[in-house]
Amino acid sequence: MKGISCLVDTDIAIDFLRRREYAQELLTNWAEEGLLAISTLTHLEVYQGMKAGEERATNAFLDGLVSVAVDVPIARQAGTMLGELRSKGMTIGIADAIIAATALQSGAPLLTNNTAHYPFPNLKVIRGLEV
Repeated sequence: MKGISCLVDTDIAIDFLRRREYAQELLTNWAEEGLLAISTLTHLEVYQGMKAGEERATNAFLDGLVSVAVDVPIARQAGTMLGELRSKGMTIGIADAIIAATALQSGAPLLTNNTAHYPFPNLKVIRGLEV
């Protein structure tokens, strides 16, 4: 069985649901390499912006991905990462730190267009627009 090929960030998931061609091609290509995963936090972020009538397609898409639950090790790693950034005078959102820690815990690269949100040295970030 193939492992997880990448963790899909919220922006890419939303672009896929909005039928943006690059996102369709990107996820198709990555799916050939292995399983596509998302953080359970991405479910929250996608649902936050979901419009009326989009629930069925949204559920079908999200249910087709491996959802990685935010557990204690992920929460601790995210907190540690935020603390390290803060000590350097940098701040990022808690959600981005959790998604980054999820990618690190799963051993998969993070697929995103928001590369500036993920300034973590050990995290492999792949910019989605580079199909």
